[in-house]
Amino acid sequence: MFVKRLINASPKKVFLRLNILFFTNLLLLCSFGSLRAQSWNWKGVFVLEPGSLEYKGPVDLSVKDGLVEKIVPSSKEATPLYLLPGFCDANVTLGANSLGGQKDKKELEEDLHSFLFHGFVLVQSVADANWAEEVARSRRQKGEFPQILSSSPVWIADSPELRGSETDRKGYKILHSAVEAMQAVASKAGGKAHIFLRHDPGELFQLDGHLLYRMRAKADSQRLELAVSSFGEEFATWEALSAGVPVLYHPIPETASIVPVSGNLVQSYWGPMFGVYYNQKQVGTSEFSTEWDRLLDWSPKFKEKAPTAEWVSSLKGLREKEKAEADQEYDSYLAFLNARKNLALKILLASGAGNYLTFPGIAGWKEISLLSKILGPKEALRAATETTCTYLGAAHEGKIRTGKSAQFLVFEEDPLTDWGKLRSLRTIVTERKKTEIAPAKKTKVKGIRG
Repeated sequence: MFVKRLINASPKKVFLRLNILFFTNLLLLCSFGSLRAQSWNWKGVFVLEPGSLEYKGPVDLSVKDGLVEKIVPSSKEATPLYLLPGFCDANVTLGANSLGGQKDKKELEEDLHSFLFHGFVLVQSVADANWAEEVARSRRQKGEFPQILSSSPVWIADSPELRGSETDRKGYKILHSAVEAMQAVASKAGGKAHIFLRHDPGELFQLDGHLLYRMRAKADSQRLELAVSSFGEEFATWEALSAGVPVLYHPIPETASIVPVSGNLVQSYWGPMFGVYYNQKQVGTSEFSTEWDRLLDWSPKFKEKAPTAEWVSSLKGLREKEKAEADQEYDSYLAFLNARKNLALKILLASGAGNYLTFPGIAGWKEISLLSKILGPKEALRAATETTCTYLGAAHEGKIRTGKSAQFLVFEEDPLTDWGKLRSLRTIVTERKKTEIAPAKKTKVKGIRG
């Protein structure tokens, strides 16, 4: 397996409680002015209809006090604008800075802005320490965006990689036996629990398929939803599918052993996270440098904060044999989905932002582009909106509806015809706040390869 272990480092110890309280209070103070009643109107626009991949329009749409007040037919003829629901990302790690290190307070705020400026109104953070929950709680209470869902500590079997100071692993609950694993499930009534499923040869205790099945059965009786990250490993994926877990993250290889159990995925949500694996196999190559230039051109907001192209070109990639293996594995991941396009309605947008060279916001766009290559832009954007937002419990449920939460995006060009037109995003509405994005310079944008 070419993929490196994708366990992110915990946040720096500078996140002491005093700093957390100061930072969250500052956020609350700054957000106070945005909570006043606001009214906005758009005339002659096209609005994506709920449960559909088609537009309704032209229509006049108005927002008042954070809700969509009305959507009515319009006779206005003008350059059309296209309204899509705000995006949601089901798997990010806020404590990691996408450069192999850990994040400080300034980087956190910049990353949250990057999510928002790329249209993401809700993100689910996985494997973060307690400070992420502090930030998440304050944002939920005050209606700040992007909203954060912070998962409880990830369950993972003990291994040498995890041993050491427990203070460095606050985002994880380390399990040492099957008894501890079952107790962890029994102690939670309702909600969600996330498992990192990996296999370390020589370890005395493993979260194997039989134990995972027992955990899933117990979780069902507890109304507890289990999510499993399998890291693209064939055996771990086989066990997760065999156990019938309701949510699975990371790509699935198209292999002879997976095919017999692949049908179980029809009943589950799946976040493929192709972008993480694309980066790992391509980094250090001329193709990756070319891709980097395209990303910079695709997103002016990413370009403002991204590392330099010179730095990117200095990165070392895989050795020749490893690269060949990586390409083969990645192709098998794409082949799995390509053979099962019927899974489209259960696919989650999961960017993996926080993993190495997987940056907030732009990584979500990259994931949309990779899904579009197989499913088409309409289904990829359905994953980013209605499917993922409904799954995460977003207030707008990934839809634009009269009387419901106003969380939507305004594009100058239609992204449903070409995912590259995400670049035309101009306005982000998040209930009582409207964020405008300055137009980029008119340059020809080539497609993002995947």
